Amino acid sequence: MQRWLGVVACGLMACDPAPAADTDAGSSSGASESAGSTTDAVASTGSTSLDSTSGSSTGPIPSTGAADESSTGAPIDCDGFVPGEAFEIAAGSSSTRIHPHVAGDGSGAWFTFVQPEPAGSLFDVMATRLRCAGVADVEPFTVNTEPSNDIDGSIAVSGDRVMVLWNSDDGSGGSSNLQVHARTFFTDGTPLDDAQRRITTAVDGEDILQNHTFGVVTPAPEGFVVAGLRAHPDSPAFVAFSQALDLDGALVDEAFGPPVEDGVSHLLASATGPWLAFGRSSDRTDAVWMTDGTEEGTQPLFDGQSGQGAHVLTLPAAPEQPLIAAAVGQGSSFDIAIAVGAGSPLLLGEASSLEHNPTLAAGPDGQLAVVYHRNLGGLNNAVVLQRLALRGESVVTVGEPEELDVMSPPYPPSLTWIEAGWLATWSRGSSPDFTTWGRVLNADAR
Repeated sequence: MQRWLGVVACGLMACDPAPAADTDAGSSSGASESAGSTTDAVASTGSTSLDSTSGSSTGPIPSTGAADESSTGAPIDCDGFVPGEAFEIAAGSSSTRIHPHVAGDGSGAWFTFVQPEPAGSLFDVMATRLRCAGVADVEPFTVNTEPSNDIDGSIAVSGDRVMVLWNSDDGSGGSSNLQVHARTFFTDGTPLDDAQRRITTAVDGEDILQNHTFGVVTPAPEGFVVAGLRAHPDSPAFVAFSQALDLDGALVDEAFGPPVEDGVSHLLASATGPWLAFGRSSDRTDAVWMTDGTEEGTQPLFDGQSGQGAHVLTLPAAPEQPLIAAAVGQGSSFDIAIAVGAGSPLLLGEASSLEHNPTLAAGPDGQLAVVYHRNLGGLNNAVVLQRLALRGESVVTVGEPEELDVMSPPYPPSLTWIEAGWLATWSRGSSPDFTTWGRVLNADAR
């Protein structure tokens, strides 16, 4: 079970070739505990065959609009996304595409995914924008502008800006080889940043130049929020953080995180607004906690059950009520737990099964849903979507769960809201042919 949890956690670290072990602060525990058992997936993605177009662009390539045509020259009818069957995303980019993430932008959706570099065994972060299942307004392009092992792409839309964030291992094994990078674009694909920028944080006015990793980005009313793990001057282990950025991607004030504790390391983190949810590991016991950066506001979730991972979502109509999802349980039986703050959780899952990697998403009128994996054996998972609703301070299910795929590796599925309803994305296939897929589902249960 411990090996499987490592693979599940490596879904957030993309299960790419494992970084060299660090020797500086924030390396002795934390990330190594949550991503250490990656050998199965590493073997599956290290050697691949690439299409000639992979990694061929370092900047967005917008479509020509009127020239949207099928391979036969017939015009493509594109009136936006509509509910229907699953469709492949960026099919011509590479034969190995993993870790997809999606963010709706009103009239379309932005996607990011990871694929091998044209030569070698390192990875690039790619992005593309679609306005329906068959038409790319921005053709797939390489987001990172420097060579490194670039993994775990995360994407968010805020106003007219798109931020792509990812994790890097520069391979140096030095004092800061684990890094979080980002680039910002306008929603039409025009780059605001011509080159990638490194996301760092500070503690009491002192910049932390050592390791930052497991970074993910979410939108905020005035910009973005980055959550992840970082080295900390007061801790030998990794510590969770939440860092606000403005619409241009510049840091806003200092990052916050939970108080540093002796003998405690943090695993995965997710942040939105004033809330940070994170995994807390101590004495071989993992749990999910929440903090607002103060000691008084730091508390365990899900009635103290053992848990893995965390995803936090704040509804615009109730910013004081964060929704948190994680996998809770023991041994080979984990359920998806969803709760309002520290309230009692709703549990999703089948008896004696292993559910993991939940992602929550919300619509503009209170719509709510979660997508997650249910393990079917080995590295193979079903992708499951469940519509939800908020009833006071409780989360309830709406309709039955829907199984979207049964051939998904453990790279986490993703979910966003678009005008047509829910848009889910995931990887599917087996080594080395991992592909990226999406499907639009009705807002209401059918």
